[in-house]
Amino acid sequence: MSIPSPSPELGHHSDGETSPFLSREPSDPLAPSQPEDSDGQNSGLPKSTRLRLLITLIVILLSFEIGGQLITGPMVRVIETIACDNYWRRHDPARLPATGLLPEHLCKIAPVQVEVATIKGYSDLLEGLLCAICAIPYGILADRYGRRRAIRLTVPGFLLNALITNSVLWFSNALPLPAIWLAAFSWIIGGGPSVALIVIWTMLADLTTDAQRATLFFRVGLVSQIASFFASAISSGLMTVNPWIPLLGGCGTVMIGLCCALSLPETMNTVSKTAESEQPLSDEPLSTCECSLGSEPVHRVLLSKIVRLIRPYLFIFNRRLLLLLFSFGTVQVAQTSSSFLTQYISTRFTLTLARAHFLTSFHMAITIPVFLFLLPLLSNKVLYSLSLPRRDLQVARFSDIALILGSLGIGLSPSIVLLIPSICLHATGAGFSIVTRSLVTALVKREETARLYSAIELMQMMGGVLGSLCFTNAFNSGLRMSGIGAGLVWILGSLLYALVGIALAFVRV
Repeated sequence: MSIPSPSPELGHHSDGETSPFLSREPSDPLAPSQPEDSDGQNSGLPKSTRLRLLITLIVILLSFEIGGQLITGPMVRVIETIACDNYWRRHDPARLPATGLLPEHLCKIAPVQVEVATIKGYSDLLEGLLCAICAIPYGILADRYGRRRAIRLTVPGFLLNALITNSVLWFSNALPLPAIWLAAFSWIIGGGPSVALIVIWTMLADLTTDAQRATLFFRVGLVSQIASFFASAISSGLMTVNPWIPLLGGCGTVMIGLCCALSLPETMNTVSKTAESEQPLSDEPLSTCECSLGSEPVHRVLLSKIVRLIRPYLFIFNRRLLLLLFSFGTVQVAQTSSSFLTQYISTRFTLTLARAHFLTSFHMAITIPVFLFLLPLLSNKVLYSLSLPRRDLQVARFSDIALILGSLGIGLSPSIVLLIPSICLHATGAGFSIVTRSLVTALVKREETARLYSAIELMQMMGGVLGSLCFTNAFNSGLRMSGIGAGLVWILGSLLYALVGIALAFVRV
């Protein structure tokens, strides 16, 4: 069960509760006009309800963030323990202790780590693929039947995912480890965490004005980073006692957030009804319209639908936008290397997974001052003489350089002394996606923003799936080489970040 970080970027996928997941073309005559509130808020909700909804949404996001951090490291440790036990049971049963767990240093051999990376990597691949496939139909459902119904449908999917995952790990003597891959198919029910997070951020965006929105997202993102740091530290400490404690605690924390989701009110229906009442009726009878549509040949109807689907996205075929979309997808591929960081540190430097997991929390700790001080300093003090798009472009380039050097340092570091500064340097590039999203938004018209974000989300989903597939095999190859070869994933990641740097060099604003 993997929970993606509820990044504030997701909040920009919609201009509000009433904007569709799969946006229609602005000129589409079938699209009902939506009434605009002067405050940018849903006028159908009273202030007290709006405040309660805002608090509930933030609690859900934090529960996802904290639960995800509690689950990640312990799950790797449990999978490693099972794989290690199976390996020595086959090759040297005498090493198995009469009671308790195997000493962790016996689990750092290449065959065990390759199996762990394969199980976890392909699990992430399948989950990402299923989430990407299911996002479209559940997005349509959320458009048609409401956000509340869409997010409620994700609850049984989460429960089934947790049940399958924990059952396979708990009954490891009877069930093979690859059976954990079946948990990914639970996201067919509800669309998984991606749909849940997009719906939550969409509703959150609808509760704020344009002026308040950026500040709220920034604060929620900052609180999420702080919560991640402490959750990671707590998880590392509990892992030394028993990895099942933080693993089950993380699942419970996510479930608390899902229970809160059941209490969310619906905000879309109020506006939709208002829009329908204000929509002028067509002078042409409905029966006449249906007959005229029915008289069209099937292939022409399909062709016209395809054209109508593609036409709103033709604005993307612009050199600057294509370069930036390439950057989003490539960065997402490179960032999948982070899912192997704990295992890499543990294997390369012969540390327990608990200590390795604690070291990775330095990355989250550094992102806090990056968002709080470094990015505002660069934008408002160092680059104040430039226009806003040029500031974003320069900050994106600086962030990419930090990602290049940080990834290269992680892959080549011969000791912990050099690894920690490399992790910190990599963390200073954490603002890349946010500033790049701000930049690309400034290059399109306001009515094109939702469609642009749909394209970005698609590129990121494709990048995540491709990265899971490629880097799982690359990490396994690196483990067989040992030494510096174990850092092959981060060396390849630095090359991908370098490609992004080349793309950004050709962007002109």
